[in-house]
Amino acid sequence: LVGRTNAGKSTLFNRITGKKKSIVFDQDGVTRDYMQERVTWDDKTFNLIDTGGLSFKRTTSEIEKKIQEKVLKLLESASAILFVCDVKSGITQNDMLIAKTLHKVKKPVFLLLNKADNSTAVEDNLHEFYKLGFDDMTQVSALHGFGVGPTLDKVTDLLPEEADLEFELPQYHISIIGKPNVGKSSLMNLLVHEQRSIVSPVAGTTRETVSENVYFCSELMQITDTAGVRRKSRINEDLETLMAKSSLRSIKEADIVLLMIDASAGKICDQELKLLFYAREMKKPVLILYNKVDLIKDDDYTKMLLEQSMDRYNFVLKKTTQIAISCLSKKNVCKVLGEVQKVIARCSQEIDSAHVDEILKGELEKKRMYHKRQLLRVHKIRNIKAAVPTFVLTVNYPQWFGPTQLGFIENVIRKHYDLRGCPIQLDVKGKK
Repeated sequence: LVGRTNAGKSTLFNRITGKKKSIVFDQDGVTRDYMQERVTWDDKTFNLIDTGGLSFKRTTSEIEKKIQEKVLKLLESASAILFVCDVKSGITQNDMLIAKTLHKVKKPVFLLLNKADNSTAVEDNLHEFYKLGFDDMTQVSALHGFGVGPTLDKVTDLLPEEADLEFELPQYHISIIGKPNVGKSSLMNLLVHEQRSIVSPVAGTTRETVSENVYFCSELMQITDTAGVRRKSRINEDLETLMAKSSLRSIKEADIVLLMIDASAGKICDQELKLLFYAREMKKPVLILYNKVDLIKDDDYTKMLLEQSMDRYNFVLKKTTQIAISCLSKKNVCKVLGEVQKVIARCSQEIDSAHVDEILKGELEKKRMYHKRQLLRVHKIRNIKAAVPTFVLTVNYPQWFGPTQLGFIENVIRKHYDLRGCPIQLDVKGKK
């Protein structure tokens, strides 16, 4: 999908894929990094790519130049190109320049006149688009869906039978989260060994979740770079609100979360703690990465402040794996995916129910739990197979097993089993 900014590419991408992956917002240049999703139509499977809006203005920013470079590179590898124009606005000089570029690429191009749900606009402007020089021109409405099916029929007719490939599904999904400008996109690029995400010193460069697959030790992983999440009080634009929602949705869909913290800031801020607690609330394994350690010296005051901040929140940090990295010098970046595998392995380890039952009852004999002078008993605990370590507790008064009691039981389990980075799910039920 190519075209100028705000022509409706992202709306069309979401319509075809059936997912709200691309942010749709009435503002130029919302999509920056390209989005891709597997689509099956008429028994043929292919990758659909939503690109950033092309602009051939004389004065363009560094980010706009990077967007243009990426789009032009993607055109070279495309099997077919869907050129999206806004029939409601009519043809523009930028449409003409994009068409000129597409004619040079020598790839099948389907011209899609989007926003054709306005019949008056179509009648007034339709003839203009013949100037673009493409034989195949289809009126579509990304918003309402008409014209999309016939377009996909034409695309799949072009694809050879062998295009129906067996796509390997990732074994797990990794989401990189954090505040703006902590190095998420730089880490993404290092992990997938290509300039997948646009990197810029401007905070908020990444606006949408950008995913890419990578093999590590024969395992296929999907890594997702997310938009930086700022404090609610700092979010004063509707676009930023959509970006934050997209990042939080990425946490929900992840199998493991990488929380990036700027070590050079000398502290763990409230927003990073909120992201950590949100991931824990969603029962997601977490790996904490302290980036930009190359900016800190051993005798630096910043290092002392960071260590004090870590000590202050040790009650939660001790339950996770933490790595000091530098995306600039690449220090310890090679350890990240290995640690991801270790955390996943810890989450899926088999824990013998009889053994954990014996341990917990022994600990409860030493330190009994009461509620209003009533002894709280755990009759039985058993481990059940799930995405994260999950235990079912059969107790005498399930209504009185609150956060304090369950926190004690969790600590007992963590004391005897290596579950760093893993959330623990405790389900309580009464004895029948």
